[in-house]
Amino acid sequence: MSTFAPRKQFSQNFLTDPRTADKIVHALELVGGDVVLEIGPGTGVLTQRLLRTPALDILAVDLDPRSIAHLQEQPWSRDKRLTLREGDVLLVDIQREWSNVVRENRTVIGNIPYSITSDLLFWAFDQHPVASRVVMMMQREVAKRCVAQPRTKEYGVLSVATWLYSEAKILFHVQPGSFFPRPDVTSSVVRFRLREIPALGLDPDPFMSFVRSAFSMRRKVMTNALNDWARRMEIDVRSRDMYHGNNLSKTRAEELAPEVLARIYVELLSQTGGSRV
Repeated sequence: MSTFAPRKQFSQNFLTDPRTADKIVHALELVGGDVVLEIGPGTGVLTQRLLRTPALDILAVDLDPRSIAHLQEQPWSRDKRLTLREGDVLLVDIQREWSNVVRENRTVIGNIPYSITSDLLFWAFDQHPVASRVVMMMQREVAKRCVAQPRTKEYGVLSVATWLYSEAKILFHVQPGSFFPRPDVTSSVVRFRLREIPALGLDPDPFMSFVRSAFSMRRKVMTNALNDWARRMEIDVRSRDMYHGNNLSKTRAEELAPEVLARIYVELLSQTGGSRV
């Protein structure tokens, strides 16, 4: 059996602990009829366990051609349910891959390279109309930001985006000793149950533009932080004192829960006729 060494250019830290691998795959809660997109299979520690589930089909995509070559040599990779593909998972069209499978049965799993965690998270959120569940292992600090509550240092744009697109939960932490090479940080496994329609029926792009502006100057009150956004939107953010029960001239974005921020956004947008909710 051939093997290959991790490369920094791919941010590779291969999971080596079988018990952790079992727990990650179990967290996806696969049933008959489910299909799985695996991000970066690496040495196949998750892939071979996915093949032990009732999953109907598994597509494993890796940028590293050595990974694909390695997996093709494994006896278990001959399973007809498994497709191995060299390429960028960010370019995968899940709906096109499984056009005959309903959204509820489309899932995503992966041990995410730390260097591209943000890109992969937002890509996963973009899959909300076509996939139902995502299980990702990522740096613990990023996981904490996903599920952070207001008035904490971790709470910010990623916390609101996670709420907008999903219901997320940190399932367990994974210590550095479970990987080769050993990373400098602890990892966490997070399950995202994607919302088919974003929270409150919001249009994600314009709402997230508002959120990024609101958090752009964390220590400033919202009337100041939103100044440039309001000008672009032709909204007078100071036209009244209270929005959804909050005085924006005395309140910072980090103090407000995602749903409250969303309600404030809708009220502000009503000044334009509400056509961009």
